[in-house]
Amino acid sequence: MQIEVFRVSRKSSVLPVAVVLAGLALAGCEHPDGMALITAGATATLRTTPEPPAAQPTTATPSSDPGTSSAASGTTTTEPPVTTTTAITTTTTTEPPKQTQVRAVPPAPPATPTKTEVELAEAKVVELTNGERAAHGCPALAADDRLAAAARAHSADMAAQNYFDHVSKDGRSFVDRVKAAGYPAPGAENIAAGQRTAEAVVKGWMDSPGHRANILNCKLKALGVGLARGGSYGWYWTQNFGW
Repeated sequence: MQIEVFRVSRKSSVLPVAVVLAGLALAGCEHPDGMALITAGATATLRTTPEPPAAQPTTATPSSDPGTSSAASGTTTTEPPVTTTTAITTTTTTEPPKQTQVRAVPPAPPATPTKTEVELAEAKVVELTNGERAAHGCPALAADDRLAAAARAHSADMAAQNYFDHVSKDGRSFVDRVKAAGYPAPGAENIAAGQRTAEAVVKGWMDSPGHRANILNCKLKALGVGLARGGSYGWYWTQNFGW
């Protein structure tokens, strides 16, 4: 684990102060529902069969219904026809269709992007840094996107090219990088490598006189933090302060 510090005074030239801390880096729509009900009633059959009257001797009399008469031994018997009555009862019941309401479901709002683990760690460093400043009577530093962009770019460059220094491989200082990100008044820079948490890196800086001086410089106004993963140390941290 290494930590370095670099400060720029408003009134003096850029003076590098390097502090190296050695440590161990641990690896680690619903469908409508309507129904009509039709019920067939029972079918009733009514059959009426009257008893035939007793035969009476009569003289031959022309039958009033030739189609239904018969002759036997000179006796004519007229039997009333059998009448069959069939009654069919049909019951139809219709239920009104059930009312089904389909509620329109409004579209879900777009999901709010969640912060990544790296972004949460960066924000925690800002919080802890301001906590240390408050404990020593200094005003809080404003989080600045331009300083954060410069810090993230430097951490990413160190991780990608596997080096640990305030000066980039292309020769740029933190002043160059901060100004290139659009912040006009660079103040100081802290870097560290190997610490896995925001708490660990802030403690390491506070335990180092040069880094502590940057954190507790009450004249500094803004802060940007960058964390990148990779390289030999696994975690590369950068703090860029602004006047």
